[in-house]
Amino acid sequence: MFNGTLDGWFRALDARSEKLLWQFKTESGIVGNPITFLGPDGKQYVAVYSGVGGGLGSVAFPSISLDDPTAALGGVNAVRNVKKETLPGGALYVFAL
Repeated sequence: MFNGTLDGWFRALDARSEKLLWQFKTESGIVGNPITFLGPDGKQYVAVYSGVGGGLGSVAFPSISLDDPTAALGGVNAVRNVKKETLPGGALYVFAL
């Protein structure tokens, strides 16, 4: 199974033991679900989008001030540490399995 973290780690885990099998550090947080697919070359791949966005994710943008409690529709109060954990991002990562 796969999971991602807000600080940008994309990980593969053993589904039974949950032992870490592999990990990769992306530029931004992993907030979406990964997908797997069979490529035209017959190999299986996993793809995941790296990038925070939306109301709460916008707190990571440099233009959002943590000093303004109304910034990002008030989201700055909910996820104040997001700037420390991740960058805005916006990249699709694809890995062969």
